[in-house]
Amino acid sequence: MKSQTWILFSTLLITSAAQANDSFNAELSHFIGNTAIASGTTVLTDKYWPENKHPAMTGFVVSTSEAFLGEAGDYALGGHFSVLDVVVGTFGAAVGSYATDKLYIAPKISHQDGDATYGMMMIYRF
Repeated sequence: MKSQTWILFSTLLITSAAQANDSFNAELSHFIGNTAIASGTTVLTDKYWPENKHPAMTGFVVSTSEAFLGEAGDYALGGHFSVLDVVVGTFGAAVGSYATDKLYIAPKISHQDGDATYGMMMIYRF
């Protein structure tokens, strides 16, 4: 549980300077940001805490908590609490955690004859 708390506070610290409005681009950034947070948390949980049987749920909870606590913090500082931002962030968290749990995407570097080739590798988990 200590590690999940550390991950949550790290994401809050990283995203605390972000400010947005309710435009399409702002909501898209919330969706992509929360997808990335959920995906990264899911991968880290799966890799470093194998005893956790549901890494996707951990990624979802951490990312959704960041979306809600970020808006709550904005409201506490005299700003506006945007339910739309929380909903879009939650949807992004669901997509990121589920996709990462079922699909594992990793960088691949191949060396052949002194040349390096960089690419992405996608693995589907059954």
